[in-house]
Amino acid sequence: MTTFRQIYYSFPLRLLALHFRNHLVLIGLWLFLALLMTGMVGRFFGMHYLILTPEYLGKVNFLSFLITGASFGAFVMIWNLTTYLLAANRFPFLATLSAPFTKFCLNNSLIPLAFFLTFLIASTRFQWYDELTHTAEVLWNITGFILGSVSLIVLLVGYLYLTNKDIASFLRPGTFIPSPGGRLLAPGYRLPTIWEIREGATRWRVDTYLTERFRLRLVRSVAHYNPEMLAKVFRQNHLNAVIVQVVALLTLMAQGIFMDSEWVRIPTGATVFILASIIMSMFGAITFWFRRWGPLVFVCLLFAVNYITGFGLFNYRNRAYGLDYREENRAAYSYPAMQKLCSAENQQKDKAATLRILDNWLEKNRRAGNPRPKIVFMCVSGGGMRSSLWTLHTLQQADRATNGKLMSQTALISGASGGMLGAAYIREVYLRHHNGETLSVYDSTLLQDISKDLLNPVTFAVISNDLFFPISSFRSGNYTYRKDRGYLFESQLNENCHGLFSKRLADYRQPERNATVPMMVVSPFVLNDARRLLISPQGVSYLMKPPEHGHLASEMEIDGVDFGKLFAGQEADSLAFTSALRMNCTYPLILPNVWLPTDPSVEAMDAGFRDNYGITLAARFVHTFRDWILEHTGGVVFVQIRCWQKIDPIVKSDSKGILHNLITPASAAASLTAMQDFDQDNTLALLDDVLGKNKLEVVRFLYRPVHKQNEASMSLHLSTREKLDLMQSFYSEENRKSLAALKRILAR
Repeated sequence: MTTFRQIYYSFPLRLLALHFRNHLVLIGLWLFLALLMTGMVGRFFGMHYLILTPEYLGKVNFLSFLITGASFGAFVMIWNLTTYLLAANRFPFLATLSAPFTKFCLNNSLIPLAFFLTFLIASTRFQWYDELTHTAEVLWNITGFILGSVSLIVLLVGYLYLTNKDIASFLRPGTFIPSPGGRLLAPGYRLPTIWEIREGATRWRVDTYLTERFRLRLVRSVAHYNPEMLAKVFRQNHLNAVIVQVVALLTLMAQGIFMDSEWVRIPTGATVFILASIIMSMFGAITFWFRRWGPLVFVCLLFAVNYITGFGLFNYRNRAYGLDYREENRAAYSYPAMQKLCSAENQQKDKAATLRILDNWLEKNRRAGNPRPKIVFMCVSGGGMRSSLWTLHTLQQADRATNGKLMSQTALISGASGGMLGAAYIREVYLRHHNGETLSVYDSTLLQDISKDLLNPVTFAVISNDLFFPISSFRSGNYTYRKDRGYLFESQLNENCHGLFSKRLADYRQPERNATVPMMVVSPFVLNDARRLLISPQGVSYLMKPPEHGHLASEMEIDGVDFGKLFAGQEADSLAFTSALRMNCTYPLILPNVWLPTDPSVEAMDAGFRDNYGITLAARFVHTFRDWILEHTGGVVFVQIRCWQKIDPIVKSDSKGILHNLITPASAAASLTAMQDFDQDNTLALLDDVLGKNKLEVVRFLYRPVHKQNEASMSLHLSTREKLDLMQSFYSEENRKSLAALKRILAR
């Protein structure tokens, strides 16, 4: 036999060919993980961080890599067990070998080995370049991953080596009776007949296989063995495979039950590998038992799960913590009900209360030399954690440069998503400092707090808890709720910020009324009808529709809902403030939509779908109170803090294939923020006309990456290099000009 034939018909290459022909779903899972790991998929959301730099107990270190490596080792073994279930019957010679599963794993290692080497290269580069980790620490971390992988693989291989049996374990005198075509464990699976083996009709010819000593050895014929005896070997090996898969599933579910315990929250990268193991084993089991009917069975199972979880005991939807969700006490959500909420009487009452807030603001900011101060409206953009850090850093620097005038003269904060997290944090610190606590809005540790990881706990909860049915519960206010990724997000955010967000919505009512802190209106998007849910401790019914002036008032449709009035009977004041912030930054798929106690039921999600920059809400407020503003202030200043480019590059449409053309209309959704920009520029132009000449100023602070390759992703996790790029961007030429303009405006 030539060397070429030995290699070409070697077991490793034949297995690889079999996988590409019959097991494309399993190959696709490896490919997806590789694309995720290298950042070719999900880079914009920072998903590759989860695998390349796993965190455990808030640190990236040897232990976090060790745990992730062990999970990868488990994934490798599930791969081997699953493919063993699906492919072993095509290679009857395996049953004649000592330690058949061990040899199968060794010959089935081409794909895992390629992934393993890719990880080592990608993680080493990422740690060194993006996390700025010292070389010695990088090597120590990589050692942890290798040790974890090898240890788990050796452990499972050792267990299976001791428990899996070969044909010698079953041979007894008198059992050597031919039984051609004997059936295997699963319906429709059988061993080849003796004639098929002799005639080479097995379709998967193997001449050599790799031994434990990494030597090629010739395959012996199995024609003289009893097929039933071979079937017993495979049946016993299959049972061990199922045991390992069930243990992996139970491990994942157990993590969700104890999700509050920090030590249980293994790195999300590790949990990703465990989830991939479950998916792979489920696919393998369905394919093994139902063969060509597998895809249909899988689709039927999806429909069955969707039906079962749509009602009754298994129906769970995320809630806003603090609200009353009792079925008999739902708020009416209809257009007539909204008309009552924004009745002329309610609007006049809320306007009068807000005018008193503005009077207090004026009293706070009026000086002998400046009786008509500029009134500032803070508009912050969405954009994940990069927007949180960018907003907080910009506010710190701008407020310091204006000697505290920026925060003092800000009357309202509006915006979306991550920007509101940063703005809410500095506002809370500002309030506590005013109340005598030893906190400073200029403290650099605030930047560290707001940029701490949120992605790991959220994705951990998704994989270990939310994919199943949330079992654990907790109490918020007067009611009990299930623990899911929404709960873990709020808990981690509050923990990162040292518990400063442990407040209810009503806790901000008096500080806002006294103008101690700016008003803040959180405005998540109502998925069912595209209206805004206006969350504020104050009555804001006047923001539910355009200001009523002239004969067109009756033509203006209600496009917002006052949260406090809508849920007055569901204890709106008890809403956890973190829930309000979370509703405002419900990133699709990452955080759950929030189900509200209404009839009919509706869901709230990220404010960025309606207004990613906070301009339209602030403009409506100014329009509503323009008479007071023109009489008592020196004009309006919109300070916009955004981490999105104002003018995007134009993407060419050349060389588009037929499939690309089919999805082009759907890709228009990617231009959502650009369309909002166009509309908001028009709104600002109209507002400028309403206020009069030189009464409106717009100052923009824009995050533009210093180095394009270091641009921060729109994620809930930032690398060290991304954080540095965000901080350095504030000192760009255009932002320095904006800061100088702001200082000049507020000095008048």
